[in-house]
Amino acid sequence: MSVVIDPTQRAAVLKSLAAHRRVAAYTLPAALDARLLYLSERKDDLSADERDELLGLVAFTQARSVERAEAELAARRLTDAYPEVAAHP
Repeated sequence: MSVVIDPTQRAAVLKSLAAHRRVAAYTLPAALDARLLYLSERKDDLSADERDELLGLVAFTQARSVERAEAELAARRLTDAYPEVAAHP
């Protein structure tokens, strides 16, 4: 079943879909990923500051993972609701 939407709604769906896809495609910058790995491998020998940094990085990456999953789901729902818009931006 095709949903008829006006140009303003179409633009809103396309912008939302693009934003959700950007969030879903997010990856950590290489330097941040390397730092997280370095701290994780040394977790038993970290200073208090390094331990705080590791905990902060872990919290950050966990939050980004949740956001990525939510964005993937939202993009999929938009594509399912408006297949003709998603297929022909």
